[in-house]
Amino acid sequence: MHDRTRQETIAIVGFGDLGERLSSLLPRPEWHCFGLRRSANAVPQGVESVAIDLRNAHSLSVLEKLRPDALVVALSPADRSAEGYQTGFPEAMANIVSGLGDHRPRAGFFVSSTRVYRESSGAWIDEESDTADSDPHVAAILAAEQIFLEGVNSAVVLRAGGLYGSGPGPLLKRVAAGKLTAEEPPRFANRIHRDDVAGFMAAALTGKVTLDQRIVNLVDDAPAPLQDLESWLCTQLGLPYEPPRSAPPGETPSHKRIRNERLRSSGYTLQFPDYRKGYAEVLHRWMAHSEREDGLDLH
Repeated sequence: MHDRTRQETIAIVGFGDLGERLSSLLPRPEWHCFGLRRSANAVPQGVESVAIDLRNAHSLSVLEKLRPDALVVALSPADRSAEGYQTGFPEAMANIVSGLGDHRPRAGFFVSSTRVYRESSGAWIDEESDTADSDPHVAAILAAEQIFLEGVNSAVVLRAGGLYGSGPGPLLKRVAAGKLTAEEPPRFANRIHRDDVAGFMAAALTGKVTLDQRIVNLVDDAPAPLQDLESWLCTQLGLPYEPPRSAPPGETPSHKRIRNERLRSSGYTLQFPDYRKGYAEVLHRWMAHSEREDGLDLH
């Protein structure tokens, strides 16, 4: 049991967009947030910035000094090569766990990816489905997950689908530029709004949801073909939907449909349960700021 009468602390390693959203949702003064990142600047008011180097185990020893009640880790590859993934995921995670020393947070989250699953033909899968262990990029992510699960008490791995909600994002930019997915074959996409990733973690940390599993898929309620999503976006943008009829020869799209029963059984209610609600919010903010993307004036 932990003492709810004192201020709790959270260390967010790899502090960025998700960290900002999460820190804004934790009630103050009940929570104090440390944002750990390479550059110790550009953090929101109320967040205490700490400079770290994920490649340097010694710099992560600050975690033992901070002794956070909660730990959140968001990693990215050093580059797109297999070696870059090895550096950015398992090596960085080993440094983080080592940096805790003898301290163990009461709660921990690692924001991983649904990329780890093997399925590629559009079948339904869940957290127990096979992973693509032979892919060196996936193997690196899985190794980081295992280091986290073994090294942090009450650790939970959150396998997030395609993140969106920070600006127009690559998909919306691509659609606005008329670069559409071929009509055939169908290609399902699994997405999650960034506000729901942060919202889920905040709900868990403040006792508003129940977690009894150590791996949870974070995807919305409605996996949908990219073709449907792109057609809907074109309608919203007032653009013609004119996709190529078929994929280029030799191109075999990889896709899957991901179940989110563990997320739903936790008691968390998605703010954006499908792409229509999520992208309606993104489009509203994009248009409100009169942004011009790829030569498209939305006004």
